[in-house]
Amino acid sequence: ACELSAGGNSPLSAENLFSLASFSKSKKFDNYLSKNGFAFTGRSVQNDTLLQSYLYKRTKNFSNPDSINRTITRAEVKEQTFITFETESFTEFNHLANELKKKGFICPRELAAIDSTMILFQQNDLTVEATLKKEDSVRKYSLVFHKKVFPKPSDIYYADDLLAFTSHEYLVHYFGENNVKKDIYFFAGNEIAKCSVLFLNTDRQVVFIWGDEEHRCKISSLLLGGQQNLQSSIESGKYVEENSWALKSGIRPGMSLMELRLLNGNDFRFYGGSSPNSGSVIPGETGKIDFKKEEVILACLNCKDDKFTTAKVINADDSIDEGRILFVLSVILNPM
Repeated sequence: ACELSAGGNSPLSAENLFSLASFSKSKKFDNYLSKNGFAFTGRSVQNDTLLQSYLYKRTKNFSNPDSINRTITRAEVKEQTFITFETESFTEFNHLANELKKKGFICPRELAAIDSTMILFQQNDLTVEATLKKEDSVRKYSLVFHKKVFPKPSDIYYADDLLAFTSHEYLVHYFGENNVKKDIYFFAGNEIAKCSVLFLNTDRQVVFIWGDEEHRCKISSLLLGGQQNLQSSIESGKYVEENSWALKSGIRPGMSLMELRLLNGNDFRFYGGSSPNSGSVIPGETGKIDFKKEEVILACLNCKDDKFTTAKVINADDSIDEGRILFVLSVILNPM
């Protein structure tokens, strides 16, 4: 039995709430909600986000009016629309959550976990992020419905453009299941991370490291280039030697140290052979490239001598003058 009213149901289904995101005209949006008992309460702007708020009213239009407080907020950020449904009813939240699960949405967490953390439902280009807010003795369940708008294939040229694909489900929906694989990445030491790999074992390979490993979403970093420490690569012995992706800054795996130096417009330093991070360019230096956002790891073909292997830090200009053959082995792109 639902606690909304005697034998009543939620004013809107999960499918209804997703459909609201497709209403581009405010008048149509307002009319739809008005017919379902929600009244417009105002507009506001926060940063670059336009907000429209609606409150559920207990009107004579409903044979069984209830006392549950619930609201709907429409948020528009550029071309993306987010519909937030908030209710004080756990039964109503539970009803919507189970509707999503029956429709095949992926959700690795139990609904009871909402007491302490976010619960994410994912399916193709659709997501629902559920959270609980506690205000004194009142518990408010919030569900944010979002239908992702992706860039056109012709607009995906630089590796930076892949930052739009913020979950494994999004990658599979857009690029196809055969082109996206779940994998494990081994960092230095004993650290490992669940990851997703786009175009595995091709020159278009990109490794997605997730900030939320359980849901495989929220990009922590993108890894480009050769010799990536993937579990699948270690087991098969297959490693990508060349990578054809480039960054908007102009950095690309395989480019020479001289090209990177010219691109930066200034000298920079990197860790030498005696450092555990040998080859990593040190961020915070002067120049055009933000080496903190775009971490670069160099490899060398003629750096076996003591001068290089015993050095902690080396200048790019000195290496070029010495005739060392250094190149960009891999790049780590960090969302900022």
